[in-house]
Amino acid sequence: MIEARCVSCGKRYRLKGDPQAMDFLSLPCPECGGMLEIAGGTEGMEFEFLLDKPLALVFWEYPGDRTSFLKELAQAGYEVRPIKKAALLAQWLRFNPPSLVVFVCEEKEKLAPFLTILNKLPMPERRKIFVTWVTPGHKSLDPREAFLLSIELVVNAADLSRFVDILARGQKIWQDFYTPLTQTEEALEKDLACF
Repeated sequence: MIEARCVSCGKRYRLKGDPQAMDFLSLPCPECGGMLEIAGGTEGMEFEFLLDKPLALVFWEYPGDRTSFLKELAQAGYEVRPIKKAALLAQWLRFNPPSLVVFVCEEKEKLAPFLTILNKLPMPERRKIFVTWVTPGHKSLDPREAFLLSIELVVNAADLSRFVDILARGQKIWQDFYTPLTQTEEALEKDLACF
């Protein structure tokens, strides 16, 4: 267990992992984005675990009610953190890979630096991250656009109020597709280990 403190806002956290094996100093504070440092004088202090729920990273550059969208995601069981730059995504991937990445923007070009990072991941790791793009330019659950971008789900911005329901439907389709694949890979791995 590592005890850390944000140098900007002063909030303290307990990070899971081996203190000797983990270089966490470039991990951003989930509250303010500041840098974390090893905390001193920890007796009697209140700590929070950095993340208790699956992580959802949200890139938002769209006019609309961002606050209620983030609240809905949190109510759906995610630990929601905003990201503005691809470098922040890269940092999160090092320490706590997200379960969900949501891009809420009109232009496809804004996704490019983020998708470059995600697509460099080994395929088993990449499959664990559900990537969604919310945009006014495409239909919700459009498989063609999702395939062309190498993401899991496209949602029309007009359906933003129903995002959690559409997300659940998209994730169900995704699980139905990948569960047999992962089961086969695991069985094959066990069979090969016997030799």
